[in-house]
Amino acid sequence: MCKYNLLVAYLSFITVSEYFMRIEAFRVFDVDGAETILASENENINIECKTDMPMAYCGFIHPTGKRYSFSGSTLNAGHCAIKIKASKNDSGVWRCHIGTQETGLEIMQSIEVRVVTKMAALKQNVTAIHGKPITLSCATTKLTPMSYCRFEPPTGQPFSINSGVTAANPILGRYYFPSNKSLDRGDCAVTIRKVKYEDVGSWTCGAGLEDGKEYIDFIKLDVEGLYTMSTASATGITFGAIGIGAILAVLGFVAWKKRRFLGAVRPDAEETEGHEMEQLPERRTPQRTPQPGRSVPQVTVETPSDPSQSPLMSRTP
Repeated sequence: MCKYNLLVAYLSFITVSEYFMRIEAFRVFDVDGAETILASENENINIECKTDMPMAYCGFIHPTGKRYSFSGSTLNAGHCAIKIKASKNDSGVWRCHIGTQETGLEIMQSIEVRVVTKMAALKQNVTAIHGKPITLSCATTKLTPMSYCRFEPPTGQPFSINSGVTAANPILGRYYFPSNKSLDRGDCAVTIRKVKYEDVGSWTCGAGLEDGKEYIDFIKLDVEGLYTMSTASATGITFGAIGIGAILAVLGFVAWKKRRFLGAVRPDAEETEGHEMEQLPERRTPQRTPQPGRSVPQVTVETPSDPSQSPLMSRTP
């Protein structure tokens, strides 16, 4: 009888253990105030919404738009949930709308469901603030321990990391392992001490599991205000170039007008100088006018037609 009881207790323990392992195989994370569920395909998962006040009603909206209603005694405790068998089509953001005892605006909550293989990023799109710390995380779906954890930044050299790398001894003075994470629990994470613009881009997290394979996922990191600042800089450069071009155009127009004015004045000056030069000889050479009372002798030369009639010839003996 004693052996029978021990056998029943052992089988009950195995059944209960398998039940809880099956139910809790998926993992639920709180990422920046939003709930994220990592689950394996064909796994039964619970999608829950909670409030600190009684609910009048509660409903769920599938990522595709399909709707699910909920009714049960747990509404009075501020809790509603649905159970689904996860598939790839269930991946995405689920929403639940909650009505309270008082009429008015509903309470909306979002839950991101990711149906993955064995390891995945908790958040695939992360936005950081320049100069502030940020944590990038990947995890296994069933608390499967990792043999190693590594990251490949957008620029720079890849690195491996574990709980031995703390804020006191960061890699390259920038990267360290978060104190609330553990490779034994299936966490692969890195905290960037001060985010720089060179950190923007696609990060790869990789983890080695018990099957000897490496599993990877990607995280896109953006810096808040980067594109706004780039747009503002481009706008400033554009307007600056336009302003400089306008100034150069004005200066060129002024120079052209001045040159044209000087070119128009110079021929007149040269023509004036020419007239003055022509008048100078007239001014330097005075005209001689005949004086009154003086006569000018006149000489007349006559050529004789006959030599014998010449007076000179008549005087010869």
